[in-house]
Amino acid sequence: MSEFVGYATQSYWGARREEPAELGRRYWKMLQLLGGVNRAFGDWKFIGLTKLWPMPLEPGTELTHLISDCVDTADDGEPTPINGYRFGAGTWTGSKSSLIINVHAGCYAPNMQFYTNTVGLKTQPLSEENIGMITAPIFKAALLAIAAAWDATWCGAYPWDIIPLWPDPVVEGRPTLRMAWITYLSPRFAPLVTPPRSAIVEHTPQGGIVMTATEERFDVTNPAHLAAAREIEAALAPVNALPWPPDEP
Repeated sequence: MSEFVGYATQSYWGARREEPAELGRRYWKMLQLLGGVNRAFGDWKFIGLTKLWPMPLEPGTELTHLISDCVDTADDGEPTPINGYRFGAGTWTGSKSSLIINVHAGCYAPNMQFYTNTVGLKTQPLSEENIGMITAPIFKAALLAIAAAWDATWCGAYPWDIIPLWPDPVVEGRPTLRMAWITYLSPRFAPLVTPPRSAIVEHTPQGGIVMTATEERFDVTNPAHLAAAREIEAALAPVNALPWPPDEP
């Protein structure tokens, strides 16, 4: 899957015990919401541990079974549902507009040092075939669709080549909410943040906050884009200063 290194979204939430049936309902809701964003976010196949499967026609027994088979396992092969389930979705259209989603959900292991539950969406590198879907409105809508389906704490959308500019989590000693093109914070944490003047700011009906560095397609070689993203990252300091994980009860 190494070809999927163009633009991405990443969503995070802390420990939350959920069974495969509930994960299936959230997963299905996510795909339905994404399908309403743009037609490129459609015709998904289920990604299991070892192969692709046709997508079930509805959330239910078949989807629950597929997710159950993706339970995390210990070194001896024993299932460890406390560490969650790992599965995904992909669109393979034979073109550069294909997408992939990776899900790690249902993890409720205490005191996780790094991100606990995550959903990541990736595109292939920017090309004439996918340039029309890699826009601020589409990526913001996709980010919010994922956040809504999974009740995410934090979401970010970014170009893959911004990652070398992130702090090293090993050096820092703990993860942080990172510099991005578009940043979302859930209603619980939005009041902690004072958006910079450079950010394009919106509030969700539920009280979450969305901060966008630029309405243009983010380009790390553009100083204005990068400066706005850095100012948004600085505004996240009160959340990053909370004990990890920040959304632990």
